[in-house]
Amino acid sequence: MERWVILVDRSLGDHHDLDEVAHFEGTREEARARLYEIACTHRPGITLRQQRRHVYRIGDGDAYYARIEGMMATHHVVYRLGELAWSTHPESWPWAWK
Repeated sequence: MERWVILVDRSLGDHHDLDEVAHFEGTREEARARLYEIACTHRPGITLRQQRRHVYRIGDGDAYYARIEGMMATHHVVYRLGELAWSTHPESWPWAWK
């Protein structure tokens, strides 16, 4: 099984931030399903009172753009899927997972 990370790239005004939202193992299809679920439900700010959310798929489904309208501000967020390609930690090496 592959190892995945979901990243959230947030923008509010002039402030930009990149965080890891989730780490997990699974197939590409499972990872894309989880990415979609997070793009539709994740709250990018603790003060956000969501009134409306639009989620757009970017490319073939490894990224989503969400425009989240709140009571006080609109958040522009990109959710991206990343597959672990290499690590210095032996237990993270793909051939060691079996």
